[in-house]
Amino acid sequence: AFILYRQHHHPRIKEAYPDFTNNEISIILGKQWKAESEEVKMQFRNMAEELKKKHAEDHPDYHYTPRKPSEKK
Repeated sequence: AFILYRQHHHPRIKEAYPDFTNNEISIILGKQWKAESEEVKMQFRNMAEELKKKHAEDHPDYHYTPRKPSEKK
């Protein structure tokens, strides 16, 4: 849910503070997320759940299999 919240709010923060790094923006958005009402958080949680269901429908055989760092290169 936070990832969707961040995607939604990141452009506005970047526009207001163009010199901020992604780390600085994430810190700001993390604090905003913690301060949000349960109603707002629930909207983003519901959006995340819908996207999760859609992904499962679109990719029924998908199973996340993380790789060891040594396997990535």
